[in-house]
Amino acid sequence: MTGHQWGAAGPPLEAYSRVTNPERFASLHDTAAEMLDRLEREFLTERREAYGLDSELEEGCTLLRPSVALLPRDIGAAPLIVAFSAFPGLRARFGRWYTVAFPTCGCDACDETAENEIERLRSLIDNMTRGRFREAIRVSADGTVWQESEFGSTGGRSAERARLDQAHARKLLRAGGRRSYEWRPWSERG
Repeated sequence: MTGHQWGAAGPPLEAYSRVTNPERFASLHDTAAEMLDRLEREFLTERREAYGLDSELEEGCTLLRPSVALLPRDIGAAPLIVAFSAFPGLRARFGRWYTVAFPTCGCDACDETAENEIERLRSLIDNMTRGRFREAIRVSADGTVWQESEFGSTGGRSAERARLDQAHARKLLRAGGRRSYEWRPWSERG
């Protein structure tokens, strides 16, 4: 949320439930497709394109085109999956558990722009491909389960922590693998 257009008073209440110009995000699809093509050319990855690549990521949205997965040949490097929603927008999965939407909301109150969302996507991809991404599912002493993710860069770190329902956490962990990942950089071609 940028909120630039609203000033100090903030947005009016009705702006929170209104999306007057979703087309302002249409450029996200072309830009993301170009980014995925560039990543495939520059890094050692396997590309998969299909509907149903990631049922959780694609759940509840109409897709305009097949989702794209880039799977690094190094299994210690984080995979990337991008779904192209009809909103128009994107949903992306970095690594095993971190999912994010572009735009996050899209309502008039949030005042998001395609340019800012493209920059946010670029930053996350850059950090991930350089091995500056880690994620974990942690259980506190009181039994509370947390999903944690952190992207780092030379300009600082961005971390998120969200509480998970225990049943959902069990489902995520049942899929196999570890409880935490410090993802390695993607290997470059040539």
